[in-house]
Amino acid sequence: MAGDPKECRKHAARCAELAVAARNPASRTNFLQLSKMWERFAIELENAFAQLAESEDIRSSVRDSIEESRRLRKK
Repeated sequence: MAGDPKECRKHAARCAELAVAARNPASRTNFLQLSKMWERFAIELENAFAQLAESEDIRSSVRDSIEESRRLRKK
C-alpha cells in the first residue's frame, strides 16, 4: 500500500541494500539518498496518522458531549 509506513521502511531498507551493493560511488550516493527519503516519508506518514487519530478522538469527545447535553435537556 502506498500510504503504509511499513512499506516505506521496506523500500528504505532495500535502497540501503542496493547502496551497499552499488559498484560506483554515484549509485551508492543515490541509493542512500533514496533510502533516507523513504525513511522520512514513513515518519511523515506516521505523524499524519497520529494527527488524524487525535483529531478523531477530539471529534468523538465533542460528539459525546453534545449527546450528553441533549440527554440532559430532555430530562
